[in-house]
Amino acid sequence: MTVLDPTVRFTPTTAVRPVPPPVRAPRPAAEHATEPAGPASHFRADIQGLRAIAVGLVVLNHVTGWPGGGYVGVDVFFVISGFLITGLLLRERERSGRISFRDFYVRRARRILPAAIVVLAVTSVASQVLFLGDRANRVVEDSLWSLAFAANVGFALQGTDYSDSSTAHSPMQHFWSLSVEEQFYVAWPLLILAVTALVVGRRRRVALGGAMLAVCTASFAWSVHATAASPTTAYFSTFTRAWELGVGALVAVSAASLHRLPDAVRAVAAWAGLGGIVVAALAYSSQTPFPGAAAALPVLSAAALVAFGNAPGGPGRPWLLTSRPMRFVGDVSYSLYLWHWPVVVLLGVVISTGTWTFAATAIALSVLLAVASYLLIERPLLTAGSRRAVPAGAQPRGAVVAHRVRSAAALTVIGAVTAVACVALLPDRRPTGGALGAMPAAADASLAPLAEQIRNSLEATEWGPLHPALSDLSTARAPEWGIDLCLDVDGSNVARCRYGSPTAPRRVAVLGDSIALSWVPGLRAALPADQWAVQLLTWRECPNITAPTRGMKEPVHTSCMEHREWALDRIAEDPPDLVVMSNNYGAPLVDPVADPSAVWRAGTEEIVARVHATGARALVLAAPPTSVALEECATALNSPADCVLPVPDAYDLSASVERRAAETQGATWVDTRDWFCFEGRCPAVVGSTPVYIDHMHLTAEYSRRLAPQLLQALLGTA
Repeated sequence: MTVLDPTVRFTPTTAVRPVPPPVRAPRPAAEHATEPAGPASHFRADIQGLRAIAVGLVVLNHVTGWPGGGYVGVDVFFVISGFLITGLLLRERERSGRISFRDFYVRRARRILPAAIVVLAVTSVASQVLFLGDRANRVVEDSLWSLAFAANVGFALQGTDYSDSSTAHSPMQHFWSLSVEEQFYVAWPLLILAVTALVVGRRRRVALGGAMLAVCTASFAWSVHATAASPTTAYFSTFTRAWELGVGALVAVSAASLHRLPDAVRAVAAWAGLGGIVVAALAYSSQTPFPGAAAALPVLSAAALVAFGNAPGGPGRPWLLTSRPMRFVGDVSYSLYLWHWPVVVLLGVVISTGTWTFAATAIALSVLLAVASYLLIERPLLTAGSRRAVPAGAQPRGAVVAHRVRSAAALTVIGAVTAVACVALLPDRRPTGGALGAMPAAADASLAPLAEQIRNSLEATEWGPLHPALSDLSTARAPEWGIDLCLDVDGSNVARCRYGSPTAPRRVAVLGDSIALSWVPGLRAALPADQWAVQLLTWRECPNITAPTRGMKEPVHTSCMEHREWALDRIAEDPPDLVVMSNNYGAPLVDPVADPSAVWRAGTEEIVARVHATGARALVLAAPPTSVALEECATALNSPADCVLPVPDAYDLSASVERRAAETQGATWVDTRDWFCFEGRCPAVVGSTPVYIDHMHLTAEYSRRLAPQLLQALLGTA
């Protein structure tokens, strides 16, 4: 998931072609770019079309999940922004001998802030009405980060994973790229001014290009390193993204030279650029390490289109990028980007995501809000900002300001009132302070058998107090994971990730991924610490099979394969009494044509056989059936029944494969579905306890509630 570059819509109006008469609204100033060979600048309709492609990719990706790499649209916008802003700064410097930083930043604030403030205000109000718990308050905090052009910093500090669909997303999350741009443009004009002050004459642009190339090289190198070392923070970092804007700047600096290339070469390069963007959008996915080296394809492709898009025979002439529909989408692209993500997040409260109804409604509502925002806020500002839009003195400054204020206020009020009115028509299902839902009075969640607790939870009609609370779910994972940092166990922390008495007569090892780790609070609660020692041998995204798998950010999860051998060797050197094995059933295989069922069965059998060869017994726990992310599902408009899911088909398939593999090797396999579901239906809350912190990892509290079931499984193995 990614965002649009709005800066291209907010460049100075002094370096553009004459604005049309008042009867025609002028286009955004940033739509004007230079044609290097000509003496004057003029409108680049092809860049409008490129902007339309970029925002279309982003919106489709966020609304439908297709194309998987639609997030590269933001990289396209970064390139456009770097090209247009740098060109305008250079022309101002060459024309006047100076760069007015005050005018530059005032113009950017005037263009960017009004529409953004309206979106932030409306979204904050709607979130207060729709969301439960602390989620609404976090939206307000995110709004403040966004307003300060520091959203990327805020989300990085929160540890937000942009591509993680298992947690609740902030409706302000897309503001990160605006923050990246504004942070970039704090320093960029200074670099241009410094270089042009030190070098004069014809060498000025050469020197400036060299300085920009150095910045791009350093930023790209850091992007590759940071994406591998810390992918979550790298995604939001200005330092990993600066080179993308810098590439656009290089095109602006070298525009005259590039324009002298033969038309045929320019046209081929432009078509290749368009193809590169399409390939990246279709080939990339949420598992592609990004930005890193992968960003080079969409960035360089966008640069080719920006440089050569209007070449004779290129995609900018005569129809593709410059058609009226494309130019219209380009006109409203900034507002469309601002509105679409809040619409996606907030509409998901009312309509089930992943349906055609949701997709059609989200797109239609986003477009309507974008057009309204453009007509009421953006275009009046752009018209008022042009000195030639109206005859001198025909529109007093006070009237202009008043019109701007009225337009922004109107859309804010309309949006807020609409959101509140829609909610008012729906039943209020906020927590009442009583027990969860309408449970039968005889049902005591602390004493009733687990099956009865689950059945009663399926009948709940209202949200009650939850323990842990919705606002605490992100930190409600197993303390062995969140506090002791024992998710990835190796030689450096294996001793620290051992629990129980050092003299305990019996030992159990836990082998697998984060799913295995989420069972540990329950295992420790089930086993007396003076009788059992629990040794963790887990590793993130590392299932108990021998076949190579892909990680979330790795094409081949090599660290998993290395860890698996290390863990099995350790078990062989000092065999425990029991090895508890568990893992997520969704890890993708490296081999795309392999039969997953056959590979998983063979791989599981081999792991179990190696465990049994040491003299230890193997217990295979089926992973919990995946569920909804409760923090996202639970809202003021629904009830616990809306967060009930059936046992997924993937669970049944995985259970069948694991059961056959375990039985073949004489191991114990435990079907855990009845620990979470009743008659095939699985609530997200049992009693007052949320089952998951996301959609698959157990809360520590629920894991401990399963201690009797886990003990029974362990005794059965013994």
